[in-house]
Amino acid sequence: MKLVLFDLGDTLESDGVLVPGALETLEMIAAFRTNGDPSAFLGLVSDFDMPAEPSEVAIIQQRYYSLLDDLGIRPFFEPVAERVTLSTEVGVFKPDEAVFRAAASKAGPDVGFGDVLFVTENRSHVLAARRLGLAAVHVRGPGQAHGEVNTLAEVVPLVQSFLNGGEPVETVVLDVSSEAPDALLTRIGATDATWTRLGDVLVVRSPAARPGQSPARGELPDSARRLFVPEQHLHVVTQTARLFQEDHPDIRVVVDKGRYLVVDFDAGASLPADGPHASCYRVSPLPADGVVFDQRAAGPGPASPAEAVGVAAVEVSRAAFDDDVGTLARLRTRHSRSAEFRGALAWAESLLADLGYATQIQTVAVPGGTSRNLVADRPGDGDGDGREVVLVTAHLDSVNIQGASAAAPGADDNASGSAGVLAIGRALAGRSTRRGLRLILFGGEEQGLFGSRHYVSGLDTDERARISAVINMDMIACTNTATATVLLEGAPVSQGMIDSLADIAQANTSLAVQTSLAPFNSDHVPFIEMGIPAVLTIEGTDSANDRVHTDRDTLETLDVGLALEILRMNTMFVAQALDSDTSIARPIR
Repeated sequence: MKLVLFDLGDTLESDGVLVPGALETLEMIAAFRTNGDPSAFLGLVSDFDMPAEPSEVAIIQQRYYSLLDDLGIRPFFEPVAERVTLSTEVGVFKPDEAVFRAAASKAGPDVGFGDVLFVTENRSHVLAARRLGLAAVHVRGPGQAHGEVNTLAEVVPLVQSFLNGGEPVETVVLDVSSEAPDALLTRIGATDATWTRLGDVLVVRSPAARPGQSPARGELPDSARRLFVPEQHLHVVTQTARLFQEDHPDIRVVVDKGRYLVVDFDAGASLPADGPHASCYRVSPLPADGVVFDQRAAGPGPASPAEAVGVAAVEVSRAAFDDDVGTLARLRTRHSRSAEFRGALAWAESLLADLGYATQIQTVAVPGGTSRNLVADRPGDGDGDGREVVLVTAHLDSVNIQGASAAAPGADDNASGSAGVLAIGRALAGRSTRRGLRLILFGGEEQGLFGSRHYVSGLDTDERARISAVINMDMIACTNTATATVLLEGAPVSQGMIDSLADIAQANTSLAVQTSLAPFNSDHVPFIEMGIPAVLTIEGTDSANDRVHTDRDTLETLDVGLALEILRMNTMFVAQALDSDTSIARPIR
């Protein structure tokens, strides 16, 4: 039999009144059944008045029982002689071992410390209980800034896990150096804890009932957060803007890194993937001993074109980028089926044709009608019809979550990426290169990657093999981080590209670099699904641009300096890829 022990003062009760959720929590735990019988005893263990002489013990006990009557919770702990343990009768205060031993022995001769879960607002009592071998939970008490759980309701799933033979898991969230996490990870590897890293944040899970298993217990900085979340409740979310949080405002966010979240919910109840914007986020279990995204520190700062390290010097025109992004973002909308979208596509086609690119328009089926892709080619000087080609892509369309008729200037999402494609096309026009350059502006991305899926599905095996690398730009001009940061998102097939881009960024720009091998919800994904090396370059994630997909995504919110740094990295990479004697993108097999 299991025993769930509660402290009373400031845990279930404060100033003579039950704390919020206390009654409901006791009711839910009391309702747990195994083969028709209660799954656990409920008990109380409290520090209370000490007697001056043994004859006072019974009087003090009755005063405590009257308090339970006044609170309306005595029935949960009947018979009180077996379920309530006071320092009054033991002669010492918690967390002395004798108090816990008395509570366990009252519950039954076979109840040991390993069968007890203790709930209290007193952190030092939690630690002492764990040293004795009890499972224990620190619930945030009145006036406390932190707890392992914030409310009594959050204790219920931990009790259920405990009763089902699992262990309450202590989750520690702490900041780590993105450059030197190895020592901490080595310590974690020596325990049975698991970890997940999101840039400079580490989420470590270890059994709370086993003292000493947390790799840094007692050594954690004040900024570290300890909380109790059942392992199966932890999930990682990849989202566009804040659309997951908009759909599910009641789901607890444990770690917020903008595009990436760690959230706490009971997947056994329901999977929160059915909101109105479900296509704009992905929910999956938090990986054990894995990296959601990695991070590298910023490089030494931008070099002049003449000082570019290891790659051809290429300049991107700021004035032309400003003009292009302004031309696109001043349109009321670029919804995939709109006249404004078609006008923007025709304008971009004319611009690229004037630069010497051979252009073609593809018609793309989208929900409710059709959209367009613009494909612009400049052949390389390689031999034969099978020469390789490097792709630079972005989606031209914009959207407002209020509907197709609402204003959608889409300055960041994705006038910035589309203007980036034109900037690279302008910078590399007229150059003689070994590989061909292909620029693509997709339609229908916001409705579900329709343009890129249409393009990739039309490639035969030989055409797919010709593609050396795909650089996709989607939202490159808003600052979400303390320092200018780019996120490089791909897959294992893209690892060579990611490494090259990161090296170029660190040597030639002031960008910090984040990397992820979990591609999601942009036009690089269809290429990766076909085994083609592709990387999304997007503004870094720490917060998220919550203006996208609204009428607030306007020119005034852009950081053109960030966009130009990302374009500097991308243009140098493309110039290198166009002239390299060997493919830098595909992994060695």
